Amino acid sequence: MKFTPFDKAFAGILFALCIMGVVAGYAIPRDTSPPSKVWFEARAGDVIFPHTYHTSFVQCSICHHDLEEGMKPDDIEMNCRACHYYGEAARDMESEDKNHPRFIGSGCRACHKDYEMDVSCETCHVRRGLAFQESGLNRPLVPESVEFKSKEGLVKFDHKLHLTEEVGEPCLSCHHEFKGGEALEPFREAKSCRVCHYGLADKIPQADDENHKRYIGVGCAECHGGDECSTCHKK
Repeated sequence: MKFTPFDKAFAGILFALCIMGVVAGYAIPRDTSPPSKVWFEARAGDVIFPHTYHTSFVQCSICHHDLEEGMKPDDIEMNCRACHYYGEAARDMESEDKNHPRFIGSGCRACHKDYEMDVSCETCHVRRGLAFQESGLNRPLVPESVEFKSKEGLVKFDHKLHLTEEVGEPCLSCHHEFKGGEALEPFREAKSCRVCHYGLADKIPQADDENHKRYIGVGCAECHGGDECSTCHKK
């Protein structure tokens, strides 16, 4: 079978086009934009990782360490608390726990996708909430008040007040050794009221005086109960 000059020219053009297509395939950059969201499996349901949001302020190499070999979805097992918790101890916590004291500014819906259900605040914030049933953990009930022994008698610490939105003290401010999933033991470390209510706690000596002028909005009777006014206010 003979090829005419036209056939040869046409074949040459096709060959050239194929070569150009192959070269263009390597020359044109591929879409390397990250996914907007990534799903992680968890015991209490899938968890959303807002990838686009995190890449707005975190370098890719923070999670994808071997960038020169290309990014793969399952390169490493990254835990949320690797960034949202401080200290090595937090990284030893089990991944199933639902105690997120350090996830500041993130609500449940920001990470857990299955929120189209009949839920309320009590779903999680009770002793046996739904999330805690799934993980097999309990959230202990916090006491309304705690009494401390002092030289002048018992001092009442308004536990419930200090956990309100207005005050906003996290549990870890006093319970330093607490880890999610473990029982919260009673506070054992010597803690002075002035650690929080004074700005210069380390420079203020321990004293017996009852002049609490820096305890704004708190009267003596709100902490010191059971005594008559004359106990302190003598003639």
